[in-house]
Formats: sequence, structure tokens, C-alpha cells
Amino acid sequence: MFKGEPSSGVDFFNLLMENEEFNKEIGKLTLAAGRLEAELIRYYKRKDINENLSRFTLGKLIEFGKNNDLLERNLVYALENTCKQRNYITHNIYALFTELIDETVLPKNDLIDTDVLTYTDKAWETRNNLINLADLISKY
Repeated sequence: MFKGEPSSGVDFFNLLMENEEFNKEIGKLTLAAGRLEAELIRYYKRKDINENLSRFTLGKLIEFGKNNDLLERNLVYALENTCKQRNYITHNIYALFTELIDETVLPKNDLIDTDVLTYTDKAWETRNNLINLADLISKY
């Protein structure tokens, strides 16, 4: 499939859309993020928080825990960074390749088709961060 050929912009985005491994990792990442959200809500319930948190996004759940001193500082740092990674890879890839946002987390310039693997690895890494944090929260 890969030929080592240059690719950029929407053409590279389309390579991502067509790549089964990348899409599989994005799907697993999405499920892992949902699990982390649920584990945070379960943790808050164990702390006798009776607020309806079911509609909170991951970012709002983290902010809630931070603002109510329910999460340790180092955990907040890890959660916030992982949330940023998740948001970037799930919400900003197309915007990156259409020049709506600047390059930050993932490269957008001087890409070749094999860089799909770089994006897949980033999705895998983010998924594992989400899983590890969910595991940790579940033990609190």
C-alpha cells in the first residue's frame, strides 16, 4: 500500500480515512475515552457527589474534579494532557490539513504516505494513555 511518496493536505487526510489500522485505532481510542469518562463519574459517585455528570465531556469532568479538589495535582496534569491529545487527534486532523490550525501535536508538512503509521502510532499511544488512566481511576 505505501510507496514512500509525498502526500499533503486533504490528500494525506484521505490516506488516513482509507487506512484500516488508523481507523481501528481511532475507534479503540474513542471507546477508551468513553471508559475514562465513565470511570471519572463512578469515582465522583463514590465520593458522594450527587451532581448529574452524565452530560459532561471528558474535559468538563476533569475540570469538575480539579475545581472540587477531588483529583491529585499530578493526576490532573496527566488527565489534562491526555484529554488534549484525544481532542487533537479526534477533532483537529482535518482542520490541520486545511490550514485552519497550526501544526502542534502531529506533523502536517513534508509528509510521505508512510506517515500514516506515525498518526496510527499517536492514536495507539493516546488510547493506551486513556486506558491506563481509566484503570487508575477505577482503583480510587
